[in-house]
Amino acid sequence: MDGRRPRQLLVAFTLVLMVGCAPKITPQQALVEEAFAVCRPQGPSTKLERVDRDGRFSVVGREPESQRVHDCMVRYAEPTRRPAPAVAPAAGAPPAGAPPAGALPAPKAESLVASRLPGTWRGTLKLPPRAAGEVEVSSPALLRFVVAAGSIRWSLASGTTAVPLVADGTAIVVDGELRMTGTVRMESVRSNVGVRYAGTMVGDRLEVTGVTTDKQVHNLSIRRTVE
Repeated sequence: MDGRRPRQLLVAFTLVLMVGCAPKITPQQALVEEAFAVCRPQGPSTKLERVDRDGRFSVVGREPESQRVHDCMVRYAEPTRRPAPAVAPAAGAPPAGAPPAGALPAPKAESLVASRLPGTWRGTLKLPPRAAGEVEVSSPALLRFVVAAGSIRWSLASGTTAVPLVADGTAIVVDGELRMTGTVRMESVRSNVGVRYAGTMVGDRLEVTGVTTDKQVHNLSIRRTVE
């Protein structure tokens, strides 16, 4: 019997143990990485510098690109972020985050239920600039949800008369958040591209952020119409 074999087995066991103890990515870190993938087209020079295990992150890049990406990521990830620990205010001071006297409190994100979706929603679709020198494009948007064959279907109409944008696909609600997938069609490019949206309810508005397969970001802010 070779006297070196036990030592070789011990080394192999140690390597397996070290690999098995490697830290796993947390759900908060996964959410930040997903948000960065969605929002990076708004600032191609931006890089994800740091992602902490509790979901805190920092980005670096040219201004204003990095700021646009940062703000987009906060909007995308905010519905599922944990609130920061409360800090006791100083004596006589208003609670942290309290609105100024006489101001209405800002609406908070709330859990969405699928039964609330069917119907017509109207609002605005904003397309942020994709490159330096471009400007944000904003246009009226109409989004409809219908239940068909046990699934939720959606259709979107927006854009200008000269450059219409239409899209459709399927939707689901996961952990109180909207997830939409489908296809976008624009007459200006005469081709179809895939799109993925994520949205949440904020007060009476449905706030939705999405990105197409050709890296165009969509920001929808819509309200349910009375039918």
